[in-house]
Amino acid sequence: MSHSSITLTEASQKLPELAKTLPSEPIVITQAGKPALVAMSYEHFSSLMETLDLLSDKEFLNQLQLGIKQVNEGETIPLEQAFKELGWDEV
Repeated sequence: MSHSSITLTEASQKLPELAKTLPSEPIVITQAGKPALVAMSYEHFSSLMETLDLLSDKEFLNQLQLGIKQVNEGETIPLEQAFKELGWDEV
């Protein structure tokens, strides 16, 4: 995975502009030619933190892995049947 990068000096000079124009992908900020920091939009940061939170929940992760396995093995049911089994009104 390749990310855009700028130097720490460039980032500090362009910080106000960078905050307004930050792309959807993170930007690696380098110092002495090596990655030192990452700049990302708050929206991207929030999404990343939510993903990490979900993936740190062992019960959720086990259910997710089981669901993926069931889909890959063709163990699915129609949406209408799922709603009926859950006692939900159809959408």
